[in-house]
Amino acid sequence: MEAQVIEFIQQGGTVMYFLLATSILSLTIIFERAWSLRRSVVIPLNVVNQVETSVRDGDVKSAMTFCQHHNTAMSRILWVALANRGVNRSVMKEILEESGRQEVAHLERFVGVLGVVAAIAPLLGLLGTVIGMIEVFQQISLVGVGKADVLAGGISKALNTTAFGLVVAIPSMVAYRYYESRVDRFVLEIEHHALRFVELLKGERA
Repeated sequence: MEAQVIEFIQQGGTVMYFLLATSILSLTIIFERAWSLRRSVVIPLNVVNQVETSVRDGDVKSAMTFCQHHNTAMSRILWVALANRGVNRSVMKEILEESGRQEVAHLERFVGVLGVVAAIAPLLGLLGTVIGMIEVFQQISLVGVGKADVLAGGISKALNTTAFGLVVAIPSMVAYRYYESRVDRFVLEIEHHALRFVELLKGERA
């Protein structure tokens, strides 16, 4: 099996090695984002509830310390809100929006690369096939078309890169769309919690 895989890659030529590199990059990002975009890392509800409870009890210092000890996107935004609790509501919203943009950029890190991989992998595969077909036709011009098995084998090898390009592109596109939508859902939820927290700090929510 291992020998067949190695032969499959070698038959694809130089382009196949580029596709192999993109597949490794894509898999690395998929696993990294799966780990980094867990709810417990982005919006741990126990942290939000504990901070809100501390604020209701008037223990802001404890709430800020609790946020510092939990390095998540939501806790960092809550800490910013607590640190700027003395400003008026409109200014606080602007501060939180800026902090939120920074957190969104962190959540979206590397996700765009998956979209790029999904776009270029089929093109690389097609390029490899075109190069392979050129080599096949060059062979035909030298030896003719008398050996159909040789011709079929050459075309089959040329199509290897297209097949591998699609194998890389399809899961990359699925992961890209999934993580994109997941980040969007997290952003909406973060905005919801931040707004509630501003109302709590300003005494508009019991």
